[in-house]
Amino acid sequence: MIAVSLALPGCSAGEGSSAPADPPCVTGLTTSCAATYAPPTFDTIFTAILQPNCAVGTGTCHTPDFAAGGVVFADASAAYETLLAPDGGTALVLADDPGCSTLMKRLESTDPSYHMPRGPSSLSAGDLCTVVQWISSGAAR
Repeated sequence: MIAVSLALPGCSAGEGSSAPADPPCVTGLTTSCAATYAPPTFDTIFTAILQPNCAVGTGTCHTPDFAAGGVVFADASAAYETLLAPDGGTALVLADDPGCSTLMKRLESTDPSYHMPRGPSSLSAGDLCTVVQWISSGAAR
């Protein structure tokens, strides 16, 4: 029997396993920035930022067929529940605290094994600002 391993560039089943378990909070984030989408809403962030950058096609990091870290950006309601974990579990977004939200830690990380999205590109400053403003304003749906 021959075993074949198929890995996606930049995505791995043990995503972030070589990165610190819980990096420190991001400092220097401000809401006094030029957001790409204002006012920031989750539905806009989901449709215009998360899906096109993290869940394009099949087999990319956050599509249903790969679901890196258990996060899937196929359905806005399910993604919101995963990110904020209102019924318990580990929240990846801490309302009113963008710096300590895992989502921002990953988006702002300089560690290539932890940074999201994977690969050489980062979100634009305007997109990052949109996410920071949304989280700072309570991360409402």
